[in-house]
Amino acid sequence: MINKNDEFKVGIYIRLSKEDLEKSQNSESESIKNQRKLIYKYLKDNALELYKEYIDDGFSGTNFDRPGFNMLINDIEQKKVNMVVTKDLSRLGRDYIKTGYYIEDYFPSKRIRYVSLLDDIDTYQNNTYNDIAPFKALFNDMVSKDTSRKIKSILKNKKEQGLFLGSKAPYGYKKDKKNKNKLIIEPKQSKIVKKIFTLSIAHKSNREIANLLNNANILSPTQSKWTASSVYNILHNIEYTGCLVSNVWTNVSYKNKTRIKRCRSEWIIVENTHEPIIKKEIFEQVQRIKHSKSEYKKITREKLLLEGLIFCKECGSLMGVSFLKKRGYYVLNCNRYKKDSSSCRSHYINYSKLEQHILIRIREIIHATSYCIDDLNIDRTLIFSLIDRIAISKNKEIYIKYHFFYANDLMLNE
Repeated sequence: MINKNDEFKVGIYIRLSKEDLEKSQNSESESIKNQRKLIYKYLKDNALELYKEYIDDGFSGTNFDRPGFNMLINDIEQKKVNMVVTKDLSRLGRDYIKTGYYIEDYFPSKRIRYVSLLDDIDTYQNNTYNDIAPFKALFNDMVSKDTSRKIKSILKNKKEQGLFLGSKAPYGYKKDKKNKNKLIIEPKQSKIVKKIFTLSIAHKSNREIANLLNNANILSPTQSKWTASSVYNILHNIEYTGCLVSNVWTNVSYKNKTRIKRCRSEWIIVENTHEPIIKKEIFEQVQRIKHSKSEYKKITREKLLLEGLIFCKECGSLMGVSFLKKRGYYVLNCNRYKKDSSSCRSHYINYSKLEQHILIRIREIIHATSYCIDDLNIDRTLIFSLIDRIAISKNKEIYIKYHFFYANDLMLNE
């Protein structure tokens, strides 16, 4: 219990969420200025000593991972604060489970006096308002859920109208200064987008396009180097045809802000919302090209014996397998280099030669240890035939070793 003779070192907690700002009828009463004014009057009337203010501006009450609140808890743990005051219970939080935990468990265990002014809650006193605090927390949680539902409904309506609601325009566009919900073409970037599509139609791979852009000192959408992935994103963005795509992502719940991707059937696609950079038939042509290439890989690609067991000696990344049509054989190359040519270096290795030499070496080992085979009374020809059909070892270090040896000493580099 809190001793009546305790000297209280007060931490006042003030919170304002984005939702509060959007509710214009409540924005004045919920404002940080108003919360501070109300609490300071209470401290003055009760001759209480202020230790520190803790403020979270623009943070939801459904999540307790807030910088200001975390600082308050840290000071409580260090015994710098033994009394917490908020304007009302919803300022502390809108998740009734966690809010209840702090009021009924955490604060009492740390001998913290908690006061919620507008709710008449004061854990220093015995009153009925303290008993109904959990119900008020539940009510605040329900209000938060209802608010979230209403906001989603309003946003969905705006999306269906074809209004752009993103914080940043897609590469090649910019927000219209006269109408922030409308996209207009950004001249310089749009030329790059057109160039990327032209190169793709010319059957250049995503990595080849990225290298060409980097060699021309053209910055990517993230103001860094182009990668195969960033080129892929451009080539698959249907918004370049003049339509707007939204409702692609959502949160797990109004409490859990983890983002998850919706099913394509739930996406909202509105045609003719802005000027296109790419004609629809050009966009569809590129999709057919990319699709045919991926289908070719699916149909003709076979799992090779050493695939997934060879690693780059420079950066340690997995060596990917690809087929060179002009030369008619498989090669290995660093996966990291294929995604970003600046992160490693190219060093093709003839896969067939590497596999052949490793199998020869394994045969030599078996011959050298033939006495073991003889003792086991196993047919040697059976073992040799199995070598060509199974992965020889799960020890990746063996393959790394052979990668070094054959690439450098047996001239397997192409």
